[in-house]
Amino acid sequence: MIRRRLATRFAWQLVAAGALLTVIAVGIVSWMLTKLTDIEISRQFAPLGISRLISNSTINDQGLIVDPILLARLKEDGGWLQSLDPQGNVLQSFNAPQDLPTHYKPGQLIDYWLRGEPFPYQLLMWIEVKKGHVFTFLYGKKVDTQQLLQIVVDNGKIVDDKLSLSDHVKDELNKLGGFVQVLDQEGVEVASWGKPKEALSAYPLHELALRAIHQERYGLGMETKYIASSGLTWMVQYPMMRSEEQAALKPFIHSEIQVMVVGIAAFLLSSMIVFILLSIWYASQFGTPILLIIGWIQRLGQGNYTDYDQVKNRAIRRKGGWKRKYRDFGEVMESIQSLSVTLQEGKNTVELTQRNREEWIAGVTHDMKTPIASIQGYAHMLEAEKYSWTREEVRHFASKMVEKTNYMDKLINDLALTYRLRSGEIPVQFSQENIGTLLTESVNRVIAHPTYEGRQVYCFIPENPIMAAVYPPWFERIVQNILANGLMHNPVDTRIDIELIQLKNKGWRIDFKDDGQGMDQQTIDRLFERYYRGTSTETVMEGSGLGMAVTKELVHVMGGRIKIETKLGKGTVISIIWDANILKN
Repeated sequence: MIRRRLATRFAWQLVAAGALLTVIAVGIVSWMLTKLTDIEISRQFAPLGISRLISNSTINDQGLIVDPILLARLKEDGGWLQSLDPQGNVLQSFNAPQDLPTHYKPGQLIDYWLRGEPFPYQLLMWIEVKKGHVFTFLYGKKVDTQQLLQIVVDNGKIVDDKLSLSDHVKDELNKLGGFVQVLDQEGVEVASWGKPKEALSAYPLHELALRAIHQERYGLGMETKYIASSGLTWMVQYPMMRSEEQAALKPFIHSEIQVMVVGIAAFLLSSMIVFILLSIWYASQFGTPILLIIGWIQRLGQGNYTDYDQVKNRAIRRKGGWKRKYRDFGEVMESIQSLSVTLQEGKNTVELTQRNREEWIAGVTHDMKTPIASIQGYAHMLEAEKYSWTREEVRHFASKMVEKTNYMDKLINDLALTYRLRSGEIPVQFSQENIGTLLTESVNRVIAHPTYEGRQVYCFIPENPIMAAVYPPWFERIVQNILANGLMHNPVDTRIDIELIQLKNKGWRIDFKDDGQGMDQQTIDRLFERYYRGTSTETVMEGSGLGMAVTKELVHVMGGRIKIETKLGKGTVISIIWDANILKN
């Protein structure tokens, strides 16, 4: 159960972490796409950037653009923008110079756009439908280099493979820092002016195309014009900025790569943060309980079995139940608590057993020494030469010595019997007997002893005989031990009733009920321990100190059980009960 719960918890947490990383990755990718789009727009603001901005701009019913981003980009680019209604009237202008018209005739606008009619600006046009209305947008940007190129073409002359220009044109080229090259149809230089040493003298088609598209990569702006009548290409090139400015602004890494590096670094950093937080959370949710459990087990190994209160204060809420971080380990901690209780009980049992063993050894030693001392005393008396004992005195001494040796023999036999019974060894065979007859005979033998003369003992037997499989000597020993125990430890006027009862489930029991002094709880708990009360050989001859312990073992071996009910000053009832499964009617 706990394995499934932990596996489920780990799976959900990893899914949550994966979902969070997915959201972060999507966010970073979106940011990267936005930045890459911005870079592309910056490089090709016209027509790409201006087209996207117009498409995304909010336009009201009057055709007015309300978009600060578009205005800021226009200002950075240095271009202008006009919105026209279907009749060619200018509705709105941004960064528009003074020389722009406020109204465009349809044919005139087309000529401007297709450069059929001279127009001082490079012109781009978009048509957008907004809210059911058609709007025309014009974007323009003055290109001085195109005008300069046209002047060069109109003014320049090639004489003896040399290009001749007027002083005015040369001054304009010097201000721009540019140079002029004239190429033939193969791209080979025919003539030039102001060409630096590192400039090429021949331009294959692909080289010319690359320089025209990627001017910022080469650091040179370029304007070209092809003259169909002569088949020559006039080309003006100029540095896009001064060399020191170009070096200062040239990025160490291209913008696209910078965006990708930042995006990847952001994702890796976010992943690291997520996993660090997840590790901290795991340490708190799983590490703390595991450390608590390990410490608890270590203390159990050191013999400290009473540490549950400390664990309870840390892991259980005041209102009851495990705290959240300890909830998954509740079964483990409950098992450890059960183990600690069991170990504590085992420790208490060992200590109690050790104490009882010492008391038992002391009692056995006492009862062994007492008859041995008597035997030694009588032997010394018989050995003494200064006394002449009569025949009757010698017989009396011998009788006492036999009595003491019989007691020691019975004590040794009882010790051997208890160990054999507890080891599971049953050296006899049971037989079907009349329990009522056995009970009556056993009781009569006990009360016939001179020690119990005059005691009140009554036996009640049912009319219908009860047959059961028992071993008669052991059954008689059980009855004698229980009855003798009641007679020895109660006043002489105590009444003892012994009753054999047939049970409803076809079982039977024997109750030994007296109205004597009763027993306290300590006596009840230890009544059936071996040699709990050392009986002196001077008080009761038959007592070995093992009577009740032997009784319990014999009852269990023959399939019965013992029940005790007692109250101080009120008496005791000891019942030996056999269930129906041992009867044979």
